[in-house]
Amino acid sequence: MKRLLFYYPTPFDTLRGGIERVTNKLAKELNKYGYDVFYLHLKNETTLGLKGKLDYSVQTFFLPESQLEHPDNIKYYQSLLQEKKIDVVINQQGLYEGTYFVSKVGYSNVKIISVLHSDPICGYRYLWHDLKTLREIGYVEWIKRILRCCLYFKIKKERWRDIQVHYNFLLYSKQVICVLSESYLTTLQEINPFLLNRAVSISNPNTYDDVISIPRKEKIILFVGRLDNRSKKLRTLITIWKEIYKEYKDWKLIIIGDGEDKKNLTNLANGIKNIEFTGFLEPYEYYQRASIFCMTSIFEGFPMCLTEAMQFGCVPIAFDSFPAIHDIILPQQTGELVCPFSKREYIQKITYLMQNDSYRNELSRKAFNHVKKYDIKKIVECWINLIEK
Repeated sequence: MKRLLFYYPTPFDTLRGGIERVTNKLAKELNKYGYDVFYLHLKNETTLGLKGKLDYSVQTFFLPESQLEHPDNIKYYQSLLQEKKIDVVINQQGLYEGTYFVSKVGYSNVKIISVLHSDPICGYRYLWHDLKTLREIGYVEWIKRILRCCLYFKIKKERWRDIQVHYNFLLYSKQVICVLSESYLTTLQEINPFLLNRAVSISNPNTYDDVISIPRKEKIILFVGRLDNRSKKLRTLITIWKEIYKEYKDWKLIIIGDGEDKKNLTNLANGIKNIEFTGFLEPYEYYQRASIFCMTSIFEGFPMCLTEAMQFGCVPIAFDSFPAIHDIILPQQTGELVCPFSKREYIQKITYLMQNDSYRNELSRKAFNHVKKYDIKKIVECWINLIEK
C-alpha cells in the first residue's frame, strides 16, 4: 500500500479552516484503507496561536527553518521522502509557493498531487470588486483605493501573467492538478488547454458523519469563516443586516470566526441590534440551531461551511461568484443564488426566506438530502483511484 505525505504550511487545526478539516478527515479515512499517512508543515504549532487541539494520530513533521525555500528545509524534505519511502506527496497549497517547494524531490520517484483549494484563478474573475474593497479605516485607504482602481488594467494584466507562470510550472514539473469541481476544469482549459491532460476533479467531503435528521431550527442567520473583508465581503453582510434587522426583531445574525478585520467589522456593527460575534469556536451547535446560512464571498473553491450548514438543513444563500457554487446551491431548490454583488437582490431573497416558513423548510429538506452526495466514503474512493493510478 502506498505511503502518503500531506504538505501544508500550518498544522491541521480543524478550527482554523476548511483545508484543515478536509485534510484531517481525508487522512484518517485513507488510513482506514491501509495507507500510511504523514503530515509535513512549515512552522511548529507553538508559534501559531492554535484555536483547537491538534490530532497527532497522524505522524507529523516540521521543517527546521521558517523560510520555506531555505536549503535546510529542502534537505530535510528530501531526506524525509527517502526515510519514510513516500510514494505520493499531496500538496494542499497548490495555488501558492508550496507548489514550488514540494517539486524539489531530488532523485526520488515521488509523484505529486497539487490540490487547488480555491477557484483556479482566485480573485481574477472579480478583480474590480477586490480592488475597490476598503481594506482599512481612514482617509489613506480611500486614496489607496482610488490608486488601485486607476491601475486596474495594469494590475489585471500582471495578475493574468502570474497565473500563466504558475500553471506553466505545474505543467513543467508534471504535477497532477486536483480541482474541487468539474466546473474548474473549464477554467483550466481557458488558462492552457494542455492542463486538462494533468487535471482531475474531486470535491471536498462532508465534515460531519452523525447528522441523521434536520434539528429543530431557530430564527438564526449564520456566517462561519475567516473575518477577511477583502475576500469574504463581511461588510456587505453587515450592511445588509443593518437594512433589515429592524423589521425582523425576532431574528439574529451570528458571525463565527476571527481574523484581521474583526475590529473594523465589530465597529461597523456597533449600534446594530441582534448581531453577535462569537470568535473562533466549533460551529456544530450553531449549525444545529440556524435556519439560514449566509455567504458573501468574492470567490471560493468548494466552501466547507456551505456543505456543513446544509448537512444540518440550514438554507444557504450566496453570491453567484464562483463556478463550484452551482454544485452546491441549486437555485430555489437547495438554496438561493444572488447576482454578484447585488445587495438589493440579496435583501429581497433573504427576507423572503425569513418570511416564508414553508418555502424555507422545503429548501431545508432538499439541501439536507443534496449534500449526502459528498459523503466521505464516496469521496475517498475518488482519491484512492487517483492515488493508485
